[in-house]
Amino acid sequence: MFYNDLKGKKLLVLGGLKKASDIVLRAQKMGAYVYVADYDENSPAKLVADEAVMLNAINVDEIVDFCKENAIDGITTGFVDILLKPCYEACKRLNLPCYTTEEMIDVSTDKKSFKKMCKKYDLPIPITYPVTKDNYREMASELSYPVFVKPLDGSGSRGASVCRNTAEYIGQVEKALSFSKRKEVVVEEYLEGREFILDYILVNGKAYLLSMFDRMVCPDRPSAINHANLLMAPSSKIDSYIEQINPKVVDMFKDMGFKNGLIFLQGYTNGDKITFFEMGCRLGGTFPETDEYFLKVNPMDMLINFALSGEMLSEEGCKQFNAKFNGKGGVVNLLVKENGNSIAEIKGIDEVCEMKSVQHCIRNMQVGDSFKVGNITDKPVAIFYIAADSFEEFVYTVNAIYNKVKVVDDDGNSMLRPVYKSEWI
Repeated sequence: MFYNDLKGKKLLVLGGLKKASDIVLRAQKMGAYVYVADYDENSPAKLVADEAVMLNAINVDEIVDFCKENAIDGITTGFVDILLKPCYEACKRLNLPCYTTEEMIDVSTDKKSFKKMCKKYDLPIPITYPVTKDNYREMASELSYPVFVKPLDGSGSRGASVCRNTAEYIGQVEKALSFSKRKEVVVEEYLEGREFILDYILVNGKAYLLSMFDRMVCPDRPSAINHANLLMAPSSKIDSYIEQINPKVVDMFKDMGFKNGLIFLQGYTNGDKITFFEMGCRLGGTFPETDEYFLKVNPMDMLINFALSGEMLSEEGCKQFNAKFNGKGGVVNLLVKENGNSIAEIKGIDEVCEMKSVQHCIRNMQVGDSFKVGNITDKPVAIFYIAADSFEEFVYTVNAIYNKVKVVDDDGNSMLRPVYKSEWI
């Protein structure tokens, strides 16, 4: 048994978006009674919760009062940066377990703090230009294009994009400023190559590399606002990463006093060069069901266990970690075109879900839904988590998903974005 006995424990989940439904279901499976709280009475996760709660999930006083009135044993949140701080503050006031620390939240939500941390520990990061809201027009002639522009305190890739000329740069800075509460932007060299995302699990002060996925994106969308069409693990660069960078990252987490929880890092590989550009201390980078197939432990379960017991995982469970996997894992995001048309029909998802190598599916969109949100992260119609015993089985599964699933509008036209490039796999 890798986890504590959680039977009868009361868990409050802040934020009820669709992905949080998995947190609810897994916590219930572990024996917990689950409340889901936010301001939206139609939040998807509330449909599967034991109780739905209407409160402001960023109002610490409201959270604390509710927890006291209902004898809540633990609080957690899942995929939204803005909820990390209120979750931490509420747990602190109630003396409940919380894996995040103020410094963890700071370096994962503030681009300057993240870069400062990386520089201190000799981790490679992009060149940053000294652009402010006051000098950005004058700086246009000083940049080496392409550059990447994002709000300093943004999240979810909102207001972020690559710019290849002065006109794009000026427009994007103004857009990024509109997404920044502090009215600050980050302008840095645009990294090219293959993007990766990796997860670390922290258990009692020791960091374990959980997984490293290569991330491939649509050719017609900037990666910052784009879910990947396809993710694959282990990364093609995992050996060089483990040899060159992993020891520095492990030492950094230890030196900074990070004890428990989940941290993901994003970056690019280009030949032998590895560069980081992002960090998070929440779910979002991880792919729990794929990880669970290969590692026999699930990062979502670990965070639930910590919220209700103060422990991540037993020592025996830690022995399961092997970021190289024993097979091929991946994720397929079926992305909808940004044309505002409504979905008339969705076919093939149930058939795909019956495949042996498809471990889990999240259905984000239904008939009647449409997608038109501009420079905000793309929305998949469905997400498939894959765990295959061989590369051949993995390729077969990816091809089957794209061949079997159909999403069409009223005129019978496909609403799916271009599929992955065959050379990726």
